[in-house]
Amino acid sequence: MGKRLAALPVWLVLADMVYGLAVNIGQSVAGMPKSVVGTDGLPVSPEIAFSGLQLLANGGMVAVIGFGLVVLLRLNRTVAQGTVMPVGAFSLLGLLAVLAFSLPSLWQWLWAVIRLADGVQTVDWGNWRYLAVAVCLPWVGVLCLVRLVGRYRLAKRLPQTASGSF
Repeated sequence: MGKRLAALPVWLVLADMVYGLAVNIGQSVAGMPKSVVGTDGLPVSPEIAFSGLQLLANGGMVAVIGFGLVVLLRLNRTVAQGTVMPVGAFSLLGLLAVLAFSLPSLWQWLWAVIRLADGVQTVDWGNWRYLAVAVCLPWVGVLCLVRLVGRYRLAKRLPQTASGSF
């Protein structure tokens, strides 16, 4: 039960990223003009190009970070079971992307708490979805670090295999 609760913030962040991508795709398709023609009669394409570039960047981010979050879920499960998960180059890059994505939130929450102690309102209560993800992000980073350390300790304790080395 503990490993499922530990993975809940990871699932929430992953679900929010997929939801955000779906909303972005929907807005891009709905907002794309059928045929916009400028005053000189030439088609205007920067709006279409920028919408497509934003969609491509958002989709790429969701793919990379989503892959890292799936690897983190697998790492969480295997370390909780006491087994060593083989970590290849792509899995390690995915976990590093998750750390780069989530660890800055620890710094931001530290400063938010300091500013809150000074009496400054630092948390926006207007959008609960963003607040929930902002609360989950530090947990994702800490969980990733804890599970990587746990995996390292398991690998040192168990006999080395060809695919189990870190």
